[in-house]
Amino acid sequence: MPDTIHRNFKQVTDAESARSTLLQAGFHGSAVQLNLHDARAQDTTTAAVDNIMDSLTPDDADDTDHAAPRPAALLSVDVDTEQEREQANTIMLRFGGVEA
Repeated sequence: MPDTIHRNFKQVTDAESARSTLLQAGFHGSAVQLNLHDARAQDTTTAAVDNIMDSLTPDDADDTDHAAPRPAALLSVDVDTEQEREQANTIMLRFGGVEA
């Protein structure tokens, strides 16, 4: 059954390497799409809320004072079979892809 799987990557270079490997493995170019995430600047309202929330947590012992890293790229792959799904997933995992 045709489906599309999506994986986020922390680094654009990792997503590009996964895309290249997918193409070398025989996936058609039109079936593999790489989209870069926008690194949006934080507006003043969001910055103010972040500062307030940070002040409510006295320390970073539980890592709540640090923003979660945003993914840099999304790689999408169209698959037709379960075998293609497994192959694409294995390749993307090898380069650090995580479920979107």
